[in-house]
Amino acid sequence: MRMLTTLAVLLATTSLASAASNESFIVQAGSTNHAIAGQTGGNNKQGTVQLGRGNSALTAQSAASSKPNESGVLQIGAQNGAVALQTGGNNKQGTVQGGVRNFAVTSQKGRQSAATPNDSTTAQFGAFNGSIVNQKDGNNKQTTLQVGGSNFAATSQDNAGTNKNTSSTTQLGAFNSALVGQTGGNNNQTTLSVGVGNFAATSQTGVATLGRTNESSTLQFGNFNRSFAGQAGGGNDQGTLQFGYGNLSATGQTTNAQGATNSALTTQIGIGNKAVTLQSSKGSPSFAANDGSLSGSIKTTEKYTTPKSSFPYYQVNQPGTTNYGPVAFPYTAPAVYGGVNAASTLQVGKGNSALTVQNSEGARTGVALSKSVDVPVGFGVWHGLPDPTKTVYGTVTGTAELPQAVALKGVNNNAATVQVGKKNAAITLQDGVSALPVSNDSLVAQFGEKNGALVSQQNGLNGQATIQLGDRNNAVTLQKNAPVSGTVNAAATIQAGSKNRAFTNQVANPLNAGLNGSLIAQFGNSNTAVAAQSTGLQPMIGALNTQATVQVGTGNYAVTAQNSATVTNTSVTAQFGSHNVAFTSQH
Repeated sequence: MRMLTTLAVLLATTSLASAASNESFIVQAGSTNHAIAGQTGGNNKQGTVQLGRGNSALTAQSAASSKPNESGVLQIGAQNGAVALQTGGNNKQGTVQGGVRNFAVTSQKGRQSAATPNDSTTAQFGAFNGSIVNQKDGNNKQTTLQVGGSNFAATSQDNAGTNKNTSSTTQLGAFNSALVGQTGGNNNQTTLSVGVGNFAATSQTGVATLGRTNESSTLQFGNFNRSFAGQAGGGNDQGTLQFGYGNLSATGQTTNAQGATNSALTTQIGIGNKAVTLQSSKGSPSFAANDGSLSGSIKTTEKYTTPKSSFPYYQVNQPGTTNYGPVAFPYTAPAVYGGVNAASTLQVGKGNSALTVQNSEGARTGVALSKSVDVPVGFGVWHGLPDPTKTVYGTVTGTAELPQAVALKGVNNNAATVQVGKKNAAITLQDGVSALPVSNDSLVAQFGEKNGALVSQQNGLNGQATIQLGDRNNAVTLQKNAPVSGTVNAAATIQAGSKNRAFTNQVANPLNAGLNGSLIAQFGNSNTAVAAQSTGLQPMIGALNTQATVQVGTGNYAVTAQNSATVTNTSVTAQFGSHNVAFTSQH
């Protein structure tokens, strides 16, 4: 049996008055190990240690300038491969491989002006694990730890600016995969996967604004779970926790400088659960506009001057009043802001599905001024005919139409979904704008099998709770307010049994400061309840619709419709037994 042990130590030192030295250290113990180190430009440091058989390492360093390139590679085992590429200086990387046929590729392009370096640490223990790291422009830090077999991790970090990107990926098991992309700085990400065949992908685009960070945390325990997270603009916080087999979670969040924050938490325990959360909080800055219009009448005065080419010419026989068409009216459109979105999803069981979409984006709307507006204008006249050599000055008095003069803030949205059982489905949609600091609040709790819930709420001051106990219950709740309404919509639906159905619809008038309240409670089998409430046009503030339906038994049916034009409507329907029918209509 032939044994070959090679110990090679290479120390290359170049001393120049104007440049720091290059340093390289290589140790090999075993057989057929390969190490290549290339350094140029000075201030490069690298060390490679190989213990075992058939390991390969390549290190290339250049253009370090005042802040050095530093690289360390340790390989223990057989046929491991490592590549480290560093340029521009201000780079640090460490690779540790223990096992068989692991590979790691690290590419770093540094920036001398960066406050902190590109910093990469990769550790792999096992067999057939792979890691790829790409870092640019400094202020990037990443850590990858893989223990097991056939795990793969890819991390890309770019353009952190004066801020920092941080990434941590840990995979324990086999055939797990993690992808991380970060750009713009102020991004923080953590991924932990324990099991077999799990997949996690995280994409973050940050901004330089102080205090606006993207935070992401993904924890997977089990097999073949999948997680997708995308965040843009800073001010986003995402957490995904998966226990079990074949669960799917997808979270997308975006905001901008005038937006507030998005936060999403998804917890899945079981098999084949699916959760999707999409959230947006955006606004826009103020700006000068010239697309307003003004129409009214001309009031002229006798003043003749040299004409101004920017003024239109009209025929004016004598001082007085004549019709006048629209004219551009400059004004400043105010800034608009987004609100806060918060979503929480808990799934326990098998095959549950939840979709949460929350949109809080500010908007502008037009306004017609109730008072007169005077704008100087000029007209060329000469004996009742247009004369380009004469100008009469006057004013236009009328109503100004300003298309974007009123700012409406995006409402705050809060949604919680709890599913315990099998094949439950829930959809929550919330959005809108308001002149008041208001919110949409929703709770959906499903316990049983094949229950369905749909919620839609707009423009804030909406509160909704749906609780389903049993099998195949269905509930739909739709609530809408006007952006300037003080009306409160409140709806609660409670179902316990089988094949219950409930529908609630509430619409509030912009002039109404009252309350729409609805409660539907069903206990039994095949119950159906429909309630619709509308305030209508109110001659006075304070109208109120209140509805409550309680059914206990089987085969009950209740319909309540209320439309209050002048007074308060109140309806209560209670049925106990079987085969009951009730219909109530109030105007």
